[in-house]
Amino acid sequence: MMKERCMLAAAALALTLPCAMAEEAVVYEAESASLHGKIAVSADAGASGGKVIGRFENDADTADFSISVPQAGAYDLTFVCKGIGGGKTNKVKVDGQPQGEFTCAGEEFECCTLRGVLLEAGEHTVTVYKSWGWIWLDCLMVTPAQEIADSAFDVEPALVDADATQEARDLFAYLCEGYGEVTLAGQHCDLGYDGPETQAIYAVTGKYPAIIGLDMMDYSPQRQALGARSTATDVALDVHERGGIVTFCWHWNAPTDTLIEPIDRDTGSPSWWGGFYTRNTSFDIAAVMDGKDPEGKAAIDADIAAIAGQLGRLQDAGVPVLWRPLHEASGGWFWWGAKGPDACRKLWVYLYEQLTDVYGIHNLIWVWNGQNADWYPGDAYVDIIGQDIYADKHAYMPGNALFNEILDYSGGKKPIALTENGVVPDIELMRRTRAMWMWFNTWSGGFVHTNGQYSEAYTEAELLNKVYNSEYVITLDELP
Repeated sequence: MMKERCMLAAAALALTLPCAMAEEAVVYEAESASLHGKIAVSADAGASGGKVIGRFENDADTADFSISVPQAGAYDLTFVCKGIGGGKTNKVKVDGQPQGEFTCAGEEFECCTLRGVLLEAGEHTVTVYKSWGWIWLDCLMVTPAQEIADSAFDVEPALVDADATQEARDLFAYLCEGYGEVTLAGQHCDLGYDGPETQAIYAVTGKYPAIIGLDMMDYSPQRQALGARSTATDVALDVHERGGIVTFCWHWNAPTDTLIEPIDRDTGSPSWWGGFYTRNTSFDIAAVMDGKDPEGKAAIDADIAAIAGQLGRLQDAGVPVLWRPLHEASGGWFWWGAKGPDACRKLWVYLYEQLTDVYGIHNLIWVWNGQNADWYPGDAYVDIIGQDIYADKHAYMPGNALFNEILDYSGGKKPIALTENGVVPDIELMRRTRAMWMWFNTWSGGFVHTNGQYSEAYTEAELLNKVYNSEYVITLDELP
């Protein structure tokens, strides 16, 4: 009966919803959902049915929508909502399985879509639950999803650096050739193929990841002056010698004199050990990029020079690098994203120009991981778009909603990779939804092992074994 009422009201609702509604759309009013916890129902003249629900303050506050779809396939779930006090992100389950999240960017109603959710024909329960909470939810729209086209994977294997090394060109060509058909297994591991993460994976699967993730963090002069040391470049050389592929991120410390707390050299207080976090520094990258902080610019220039030295070692050894600096910028938790997209875009371009034009570093494949289209620095400075996804434990969904969204960033001209993940996605679901990330790169530590033994806390051994031994997943032994 609810579905029939929704369909009869669709024409009227189309006049009030803040986004276009397809003919096949079915709308489910939030006030008619099954509400749990302390969810409130409130009148709102701007809502499609005149009412909204909220505020999702507590973990027990959930809304269950009972929906029905006529046939098996992929569907878009569109939530009409607004944030309370600004942008808010919340989560979605279908039939008890986590599917992803949606973000209401502001205090006006907008349509937030979780794209390409796989559903069998029949009845389903869509649950909205708290991440940040603090939203008013108007309704849920369910629409058949458009399949990702073959053309989405037809990317040009040309690097943005016209002077890229032959090794970098060859690696990028190899990655582009398999894009859409296979994904490469990756693992962040400070000790490379001898580390506890990779050894634990091998014990379960008999395979090693094709890609090893490393960090330039402790090569920063700001950290080295306080006692930090790194062997990451040496590990990268060993990975390359064994036939593997290297990806580097950079947890970049802010200048030491901007750290908020006193520095304790003996214990390593968060003010320097976590000097890349916004909460630990007063550093203003916008002021640096606008020419208002020459001391700050000198500090970051010294860091760039040091990192260029390490990348140069790899270039001299013929090692191409999947280079992922300034990651997760739009989250704001790192200082390079704390002052908004304009300053961060300028920093990306500056870093690119310094490394390529000033220091002659040409072994890099530039992987942008800003996580929001507004932060994209432009096609001329990006080779690959990355996304980090930390799903709920044992939630093996492929992240296809985000994959679809990212396709819009560059009009499908750039390949897309899962540059960090906690849970390993199910390769079968990746193929069914066509969300074929160029690679995945599982984060380290407890996401993989406990005291050197494989941990099933995030990814069960059966699923890991299935993925690593799939014909559609490339591991170290299968690299050319």
